[in-house]
Amino acid sequence: MSKINLLPWRDELREQRKKTFILISILVAILGGFSVFAAWMYFDQKQSDQESANQLITSSNQQLDQKLKSLEGLQKQTQAIVERMKLIQNLQAQRPIAVRLIDQLVRTVPSNMYLTKFERVGDHFTIEGKAENPNVVADFMRNLGRSAWFRNVFMKSFDAAADNKSNPTQSSVVPRVEVGYGSFVVTADLGQIAQVTEDQMASEPQTTKGAAK
Repeated sequence: MSKINLLPWRDELREQRKKTFILISILVAILGGFSVFAAWMYFDQKQSDQESANQLITSSNQQLDQKLKSLEGLQKQTQAIVERMKLIQNLQAQRPIAVRLIDQLVRTVPSNMYLTKFERVGDHFTIEGKAENPNVVADFMRNLGRSAWFRNVFMKSFDAAADNKSNPTQSSVVPRVEVGYGSFVVTADLGQIAQVTEDQMASEPQTTKGAAK
């Protein structure tokens, strides 16, 4: 006589499906957790890379700022050197002019006067000295005005000497003639020929430098 399985096959099938579903659910949960963990690691690495990039940019900007400050300081030093070179060139250009001006000045001074001060500020001159009388100063001014190195000659003041005749009973020393000279102040401007000469001499170093290049 054959044996008959009385176990309900439907319950077995249901139980098998239930186990399969649980296994699949566990696998999906594990896979989902791994995916979340991988995504978190990925974005965390990206954030770390971005922070490193930001730090690198900040450091580069700081270094660039320092280089710019150094460059500004170098530009100021270069500008100062250029200004000094210009000053030296101007002084070198004015040196021969000063010799000519003094030579012209000496040639125009009459015998009965002498100078005590000769000052130049820019293109303006102030001449001080002693003279026998205003007429002598007038002759000096006419001579100075005829020179191409001076112009706009003007007598600013003339102060006659005080009457300081010595008492013969007190001293037998004869006073010098210059004691009776009056003081004068004359102003003048630089002549056109001197201005042109200074400009030419000042431009010569720059022309020579350009030719050397």
